[in-house]
Amino acid sequence: MLLTNEPVQTEKDAWRVATWYERRWIIEEFHKGMKTGCGVEDLQFTAVQRLQPAIALLSALALTLLNLRDISRRPDATTRRATTVFAPEYVEMLSLWRHGKSRPLTIHEFCLALARLGGHQNRTRDHRPGWLVLWRGWTKLELLVTGYTATH
Repeated sequence: MLLTNEPVQTEKDAWRVATWYERRWIIEEFHKGMKTGCGVEDLQFTAVQRLQPAIALLSALALTLLNLRDISRRPDATTRRATTVFAPEYVEMLSLWRHGKSRPLTIHEFCLALARLGGHQNRTRDHRPGWLVLWRGWTKLELLVTGYTATH
């Protein structure tokens, strides 16, 4: 049973409301991304005019985190090249870090290596990497790429 304040008169109305409820989990993950990943609750702005742009920027970042996780779980992730989604220099740097040489990576391989960089152990009993461990890996990868480009 699902309680709602939406008028439900037909089966079609019920399915419409149930579909909204199914999306609740992605909204929960978005809010977790805003709070945990982006630290939106730690902002110390005292004026709404300053807080709103920061929240808007962090909202885009939280969506990017969720997209990163979802890309790693797509059915074509094991066959599609990572360079179709990520910048080639990021793929190359992650390949160098993980394998000691530059080689093409699939999206799946890229995301597993990224998660590994973020602390994921990839043991058989471990769950698939979530957005938080991917985010940790991404921040480290960003530093690797920035350091490499600054010296070359």
